[in-house]
Amino acid sequence: MDILNFKEIDSTSVWARKNLKDLEDFKVISADVQTMGHGQFERKWYSTAQNGGNLYISIVLKPENIEHLNELTRYTSYIGAKTLEEYGVCPKFKFPNDILINGKKIAGILAESVFIGSEFKGVIVGIGINLNLNEEDVKNIDIPATSIFLETGKNVDKDSFLEKLISNFKKEYDDFLKNGLPENISEDLKVKPATI
Repeated sequence: MDILNFKEIDSTSVWARKNLKDLEDFKVISADVQTMGHGQFERKWYSTAQNGGNLYISIVLKPENIEHLNELTRYTSYIGAKTLEEYGVCPKFKFPNDILINGKKIAGILAESVFIGSEFKGVIVGIGINLNLNEEDVKNIDIPATSIFLETGKNVDKDSFLEKLISNFKKEYDDFLKNGLPENISEDLKVKPATI
């Protein structure tokens, strides 16, 4: 797995966008802390390295087939939820880009395509997942939030989680590029769309 890790950075996605031409397909940019991480509508993503840390990454993708690119956020949500299930929690999608547990946000995904003129140069998939946020941490977030630690009482090894996430992503990625989202996405998982 090709990972570039920063102790602290403004945003993994901003860095990836600035350096896109020098980054190869599937390069993962990771940070222990992001000072200016954001999600949809420029919402700030709270970041801390305390208690074992959380996942703040951007994946650089340079697919030749971009037919299903508009479904990439949902594909990543599906993979994120699938990985979370391996840790004994029951995630729900809040499409297009959030994953919830018991109505509280545990993950956010933001995919941004990069074009120069009309030429496609790549896509950057930003992923934030609350692994080890504690009770004090979630008070800093302006919406209901949770983490694997808060749901299970167990600390999560960040490197191990990242390895599983990327492995799961790659496993179905070629099929996704060819065929789009799995038709049985709801049946394939216990994950269901959130009703809120």
